[in-house]
Formats: sequence, structure tokens, C-alpha cells
Amino acid sequence: MDIVTDTRILLENGGWIVAEAIADSTFRIRMNETGHFPESPLIRYQIVNANIGSANESRFVEDGNVTVVRAGRAMLQIDGNDGQLRLYGPDGKERLHTCCSPWSGSASGFGARFSLNADESFYGLGNVVPEQLDRRGLCVSMWAEQNLWTSAPIPFLMSSRGWAVMVNTTWRHTFDIGAASDDILSIEGPSGELDLFLFVGAGYAELLEAYTDVAGKPQLLPIWMYGLNFCPRVQSSARDVLDDAIKFRRSGTPCDLIGLSADWMETVNDYSTAKHWHPERFPISTNDLLRQVSFIGILQKQGFKLSLTLGCDYDLTLLEERLSEGIAGGEDNDSEEVWYDHLRKFVDDGISGFVLSLKNPMFSHPDRIWGNGMTSAELHHLYPVLLGKQMHVGFRQQTNTRPVIHMEKGYLGMQQFVASTAGTFYNARHAIAAILNYGLSGHVNTSTNMHLITREGIHADFLLAWSRIHSQDHFHHPDFLEQPLHELFQRYARLRYRLLPYLYATAHVAARTGMPITRAMPLLYPDDRNCRELSRQYMLGDFLLVAVYTDQVYLPEGNWFDYWTGERYSGSQWISYTVPAGAGGPLFVRSGAIVPMWPSLDYIGQVRIETLTLDIYPGPLGEFMLYEDDGTTFDYLDGRFARTKMSCKATREMTTVYIARREGDYSGMVRNRSYELIVHTDGKPAAVRVGGQRRPDRTRRIKTDPFRSWRYDRVAGTVRLHVEENGPGEPDVCIQIVHPPKRIPTVVGHSGTEVADVGGGEDGTDEAFVSALDTGEEHRAESALEAWWKEKMKTGSSGAVWPLHVMNACHLIVRHTERRGWTIEDVFGGAADSTTMLSQLQSSEQGYELLQQLVGRLVLLSKERRPAAKHPVVRELIAIVEREPDKDLSLNTMAERFALHPFHLSRLFKKETGAAYSDFVMEIRMTKAKKLLSVGHKVYETASLCGFKDAGNFSKAFSKYWGVPPAGFKAKRE
Repeated sequence: MDIVTDTRILLENGGWIVAEAIADSTFRIRMNETGHFPESPLIRYQIVNANIGSANESRFVEDGNVTVVRAGRAMLQIDGNDGQLRLYGPDGKERLHTCCSPWSGSASGFGARFSLNADESFYGLGNVVPEQLDRRGLCVSMWAEQNLWTSAPIPFLMSSRGWAVMVNTTWRHTFDIGAASDDILSIEGPSGELDLFLFVGAGYAELLEAYTDVAGKPQLLPIWMYGLNFCPRVQSSARDVLDDAIKFRRSGTPCDLIGLSADWMETVNDYSTAKHWHPERFPISTNDLLRQVSFIGILQKQGFKLSLTLGCDYDLTLLEERLSEGIAGGEDNDSEEVWYDHLRKFVDDGISGFVLSLKNPMFSHPDRIWGNGMTSAELHHLYPVLLGKQMHVGFRQQTNTRPVIHMEKGYLGMQQFVASTAGTFYNARHAIAAILNYGLSGHVNTSTNMHLITREGIHADFLLAWSRIHSQDHFHHPDFLEQPLHELFQRYARLRYRLLPYLYATAHVAARTGMPITRAMPLLYPDDRNCRELSRQYMLGDFLLVAVYTDQVYLPEGNWFDYWTGERYSGSQWISYTVPAGAGGPLFVRSGAIVPMWPSLDYIGQVRIETLTLDIYPGPLGEFMLYEDDGTTFDYLDGRFARTKMSCKATREMTTVYIARREGDYSGMVRNRSYELIVHTDGKPAAVRVGGQRRPDRTRRIKTDPFRSWRYDRVAGTVRLHVEENGPGEPDVCIQIVHPPKRIPTVVGHSGTEVADVGGGEDGTDEAFVSALDTGEEHRAESALEAWWKEKMKTGSSGAVWPLHVMNACHLIVRHTERRGWTIEDVFGGAADSTTMLSQLQSSEQGYELLQQLVGRLVLLSKERRPAAKHPVVRELIAIVEREPDKDLSLNTMAERFALHPFHLSRLFKKETGAAYSDFVMEIRMTKAKKLLSVGHKVYETASLCGFKDAGNFSKAFSKYWGVPPAGFKAKRE
């Protein structure tokens, strides 16, 4: 075996190949007819990085004429006769091979053909053919047309078999992925040389990370860009812009960026370097004092940033050539002005970002030879990337803050410099698919122009990486929406801003790994065949599943929570979804989710946030890493950021949440961090402990410190509590939520017989307690138990005799059970002897928690076993109440309707159902009220639909019944 030190291979059939190991599991293959390999412009201009230099590389020749290049444990074989390739993964299994000789020459152009497996899926290629995710069966031209849909082809394709290819060229070429022949991938171009990067990975995530190591990591936008940005209608003046801004603030609708159309300039669409503000519509002062009261100064005081739209028809290649030769932009006195330099004055005026128009000068100058010697055909794809790069670098050098450069045109490497939108609301479904295809190609900061006038558009476009409203020629301000739609818009806007710590942490992951914020389903569920071609649903980060423009939703494996209603679903199934009135589309949360949230804000930076809310949906195991930094500078690249590891694990017995102390530091970091936890549970916990210390239950209206106790919200089904971050050297914060047993043991005495009556005959308190059990209403039974317990514990010796009170209550429950004709096993689950359990009670609190569990089981059984009414009058009365809860259902009115005396009707109803008529009516109305509020009905609407003439009386009744006011209930659902 001969060791090869030079990877240049002269093929037997003519031509040269150069093969290199760029990094572990990453290879580069170039081919031409001369043996001379000058670097491509993408590499010379520092867009593509071919010098990662981290591969554990060795090269050798075996079998006489086969060259093997190793990159880590991956391997590439090159046949010295005809240049055919075979790619092997770290496991030694073949991932890819050519089916004929590759070619590259000045006359023939370049090309390579690879064999495909029958069950192989392909993703990538950027914003082309937006309606399809799986590229199998397509023939796609890598050429940016003038129309929106092919604005950003990206020559990167990855396979479900664990390999990917990137074409390092700016020339026009095609990907035929099984179109001409279903088992062949053909990559061909009429001009240029063959220059391929091949990647091997265990899945799509590894392939994206390896690819973005070469093509450039996505940029991390300033945190305010992940809020909402709004573009007023064209021909707006400074006064119009201020009016739009004030509308946002007065209505409490959050927004951070306002973007001006191209007519902000004195000459509309001025592509020169001599552009100025329009003197009448946008007067700008050079006086520092007057700048504070200019329209930009007023916007800044209101928390708004401002961006400008402009175009470029300028030779950008001259600067790139100087930089590639090591000459700084301003060192050559004879050189042309650097494009960005004329924009510095606008940044000094207070501009925070730029929107670059769609025009590509290559269409205006198709036959031009540019300053670097390129023709327009070769520069066609490179030009928009160079523009984004120079704008990005110029802004960064001027301000040392992260730029916002928004551009719809683009190509390979664009993700490093720009954010993009993928079309308009007129093609909403295609725009969402295009965004997913962008993410599958390494471009993560993508959105679309919001379809503001539909529920579906608001839902879809607020749940993307960033959100934008573009008014164009119309009045697309949310304040002009009709009331129901305006309320929906505000709800989604507030939700988005609350989700910003979750979204920003996800953006941090994207900037480090290339994993997008808006994730196509195959990225997280690569082995689920149902996810291969889902273009109307996606994952927003790790935990949120968003479905758009559809009522059919596929839930992958695992358990899922409906965010709007709290309903739970098992995965691996399709569901037909009906959108609640207060929502715009399906939104699900994966079990195990830990979603950090901010309080409601009008704009980012409005207040200093010291307390984060953690919305937790327990599952077998969930983890989340929260990333935080200063939000604007590039200090995070030097390690100036903080990480907080959070985890949650749920079992039948307990849900345990761990919150680690933050690691790292950054300018402006909050020093004293606290958390509000909202943990979704199946029922009220038996106990809550923080750091091993038991916390009191504030649900029972015990006067305790709300920051040192916990509360169960029965309507939302959540446990709420506050914790503080531990200090240096202390262990992680540990929160334990103890679940009540699913089966309650039978309560028996030490002798094995039923507990004797240790409390004597039933006094008034006992009678009230037992009567409350009859109602089958949980809130009444709990209140009666609380009153009973307090009465029994009043005596001075209660600290010693509390076990007797527990046994007395158990006796009352047993007697009540037998009177109803049920067995003890019906109520207590038929479990084994509970003597041991009773003997292990250590405190009165534990005894009281046991009684709560028993009462809860008895109430549930009362509801399940309530006999159906036999009397025809009572059956009809029940039907009327359930059918007409909004009508007059008073006992007198019903008695008159049935020609009976009210007293007689009351006794008949109680005898037949076991419940008082008034209690039954209230139960029906309150249950209906909860459902109406949960789907977005207003309080006054709900009151009317539930038979209350006065909304104030309804609110009092609702608060008394459910323990939370209707307004508070609505807020919790947002």
C-alpha cells in the first residue's frame, strides 16, 4: 500500500481530480481538464469556507488504482480509471456512488450522476418549487428568476440515507432528482467546473451542521427583530408613520420595527450613492437637539426601530477583489467608493436596518463584464450574496451591533448575512412551504408578509422565525381590523412576545448548528414516513407544533397538548381539527416541553425582566437550554452569553423539575433571577416540595406568602409556584410535584376491621360535610371538608389528636358510601389493607391531603353513579335545563310550566336525582360558561348565553363556583 501525499489524480481517461478531506465526514471533489485549480469566487470572497481543517485525515492507494481519502471515520473512494466515486459512512456502509464517470471541461461543462435507492427522500435546494418539500422526482434549475418563487436557489441537497451534496459554483446548473430516470440523481451545468462538497451524517441535523460549517452559519439577529415589524403603506409621510406607531402603543399591540418603502428617498428607487431623504415628507435635522424631536427621535422614544428600503445597481466586485488580495476598502485612493459608505449617514440618523429590493442588476446588464472579470451569467447568483455581505459587514463595522439586512434574492451562503421573506400573502400556502425549504437548506431567519385579514394568516405568520406586516398600497394596520379579528391579532401578538425567550434561545441554536427555527417535520421525525411531505405543519423550535391552512393535523409519536383547549392526544395519528373561536389555527405542545416566557410587553427592552415564566407540559423526559445575551452586539461570539439548563421528568408518582444555575455572563445580565412555574397536571397534587422543603397549599385560601406557596388552578389544570435561582455552589433548584395515588387503599383499622366511629354522632359540621358529598360538586365538597377540618382542629390538643380526626372523617365517608348503596371498594378502589399507610402519616398536613384524595374519589363516583331520573317530569325538566341554559330556569317558572307547586317539584327533583334543583342548574350553566370562555367568548356574551342578565352577577357566580374570575380564566388561555 502506497501513501499518497498529493490528492491530484490524473485519470486514465484524461482529466484531473482533486479530492480533499475538509473536516470529519466532509469531502471536497474538484475536476477539470487542465490540472490547475484556481479557487472559486465563493471561496475567494470568503462566503464558502473550504479550510475548516478539523479532519483526522489520511490518504492511501490500494488495489493499484483506487485512491481512498479518509475524513475521520468516513471514507471516499476514487477510481483512478474513470473518476467514479464511492462514499462510505463511519459505520463502513456505502452511502452513495456514481453510476457513470463524472465530467468537467470547457466545452462539455460539468456533471455527475449518482445512483438512488428506491426509498430515498431528498430535501434542500432553497426557495424553488415551493409547494413541495421532498424533492424526489423533480428537475430543478438553479437559476434565480425575476419572479418571487425562484428568488433564492441554494445548491444543497441532503438525503434520508445520511449524505448530502453541495455544488460550489455560481454558474447556472440543474438538479435532476429522479425525474428523467427514477433511480438517478444528475447534477449538470453547461459552464464552469465540477466542484462538489460531500457530507456524511447520522441524520439531517448532522448534515445541516456540517454543511453550514462550510457554507456559513446563520446569523443571529438582534433580539428585537424576532418581534413584529410593520411597513406602512407607500407614500406615507413622517406624520403618517408616527400615527401608525402611536396606534400600536395606544392599543397595547406590541411592535418593534417600522420599515419605510423606497419612496422615503428624494428620488424614488435611487440606486446611486448620492441618495437623500425626501425633504418634504421626511425632513431630517442635523442639529443634535432637534434630532430628539424628529420623527426618528420620537419613534426611538416610543421603543421603535426604523429600516429603509433601497436598491443597488453598483459594481460590488471591485471591493471584493481588493479584499481578496488583502487590500482594505479605503487603502486604494484611486478605487471607487465602497457601496456601504454612502449609507453611513442614514445609520447615524438612527436607522437600524435595510430592506434590499428585488432588482438584480444582472437582468439590466446581461452582457456586462464586471470589475472582477466575471460575466453577468457567472455573477448572477453571486451578486445578491455580495450585496448582503457588504451591507452586513459595513453596518457591523460602523456600529458593532448586529445588522438587519432583509433581502428576498439570494444564493449559497446568504444565511450568514440576510433575513428573508418568501413571497406575499397572496400565495400564503406556497410561502410557508418555501420557508420550510429554506430551513432545509440552512437559511433560518425566514418569514413571509402577513395575511392580516384572515384568522389563518395571522395564526401562520405570527408563528414563524420573525413576523412582518407589509401594507404595500393598502391600509394593513391592525387597528383597522374589525373587532373580532383585531382581538385575535392582539392575542397572537402578545403570545409571540411572551414566547420570545423560547424563540431567541432557538435562534441561538440555529446560529450555532444550522438547525432552523421553523423546522420541517422530517428534521425532528426523520423515521416517520407520514412526516416526509408535510408542507402545512411544522415545529417551531423543539416543542411547538404549528399547522397552517388546514384542518387535518398529523401528530407524531409521543403525547401532545392542544395549546388552546388543554385537550390531550396520543401521537402517531391524524386528527380532524376544529379551530376554537379565539384562535386562528392548530397549535400543539409536545409533552416534556419547557417553554420560557416573558411577561406582556409593548416592545423589547421596555422593562427589565427579572422573572421568567416556565410553561411546563410534563412528559417522560424533557430538556431545554435557555440562551441569553445582550441581544444586540456580537459579544456572544466571544462567549459573552448565559446558558440555563432546565429539565422535567414525570412518572406516575411525581413530576420533577430541575433548574440549573446560569452559566456564563454578559453585559446587562439580570443578577437575581426568579421563575414562575406553570405545570400542567392531571389533577391537584398531593404535595409540592422545593429543595426538599414542603410548601403550603394556597389553593385553600390559606394566608401564605404567594412566593413561598403553591396554588392549583382547577380551570386551567395547572400548578403555579415561584422559585428563585440558587446561589453559586448550590445545587440545582429541584421542584417535586407529588401526584395523588391513582388507586386509594381501603381505610381499615389496626385490627383489620373497618374504622370505628371515633367522633360520636354527626354534629352540624358533620352533617354539612356529608350533605356536600351528596351534591357531586367538587368545589362544594372541598369547601365543606376544609370547614370541617378547621372546626375539628380548633381544640388546644389538636396537635395530638389529629389522627383521630382523620379516622373520624374516614368513618363519615364510609357511612355515606354505604347509605348510597355503594361498596367501600367502589369508593376506595378495592386496594389492600391500608393500616400501614395510616401508620405512616407523619403530620396533620399529610392526613388532610389523604382526606382530600378520598373526597375527590367520592365526588367523582357520585357523578358517575347519579341515577337517571325515572319520573317523566324530571326527565323533561333535565332536558330543558341542558337545552336552554340561557332561558329563565327559576323553580317558579318551571313549576308553572309543568302545572306543579314549586315545593313539590323541588322535592321530586331531589328525590329523583339526589341533587337540589338550583345546584343542578348552576352546574349546567357554569360548565357551559367555562366552555364558552375557553373558545374565546367575551364575558358579557357568556353571561347572556348562560342565563345571566347582568355580567357582574355572572362574574360573582363564576368566581364562587370555579374559584377564579372569568376575566382571569380568559387571560390564562392566552
